[in-house]
Amino acid sequence: MRGLWIPVTLLGALALAACSDAPKESKGEKGDPGPPGPKGDPGVAGTTLRVVAPQSSTASCQTDEIMISAYCTGTFTNYPLVPLTNGARCGANPNSTTLRVTIVCAKR
Repeated sequence: MRGLWIPVTLLGALALAACSDAPKESKGEKGDPGPPGPKGDPGVAGTTLRVVAPQSSTASCQTDEIMISAYCTGTFTNYPLVPLTNGARCGANPNSTTLRVTIVCAKR
């Protein structure tokens, strides 16, 4: 058994050497462009985004939209963002004059 490893190794090396890439043929010149194909159907419209930034602390998306992002601006010591059903509010007071909410709505 010990004497078989040399012939097996040599046979494997020869088999791997036979797998090398053959020289590549040179490419010919580029041909003329073909005729244009028929025009395809229009694609599906992309997502429509709408930014809502009222001068208040509460904002909502329309019924055919969904809120995808919200953040608060203004003066606050704790993070005051409160998510609502389809909108958001900044802070506990919906009539706040120091906090503003900005939301991003997407069409469903």
